[in-house]
Amino acid sequence: MRYFAEKEFNNCNPACSMSDMDHDFLILLDKIREDAGIPLILNCAYRSVEHDKKKGRSGKSAHTKGKAVDIRCSTSATTYKIVNAALQNNIKRIGIGNGYVHIDNDDSLPQEVIWNYY
Repeated sequence: MRYFAEKEFNNCNPACSMSDMDHDFLILLDKIREDAGIPLILNCAYRSVEHDKKKGRSGKSAHTKGKAVDIRCSTSATTYKIVNAALQNNIKRIGIGNGYVHIDNDDSLPQEVIWNYY
């Protein structure tokens, strides 16, 4: 990986490892970072099924497959750069929250969707 290091995944909440992530998704994430032209700070990447269920989720999210990240963003300009780069790289699942953007490439979930967490 050109733009990401193991420690960035270790610093996620919950902590994870690059080896937990889908290899093809990591390659895509690196390309998105390059195209966005800004550092991508990861809030969350891989989450275990158990962790997801403890948080009241289904345990079937793209995070549990290593095919999703939540990227910190503090301004609308940063959000735009991340979303634009994701769309340029054929990401078809984007969620926008307060201070972060979720991207994933899990083709088992609904495609061509953008949602918010507000």
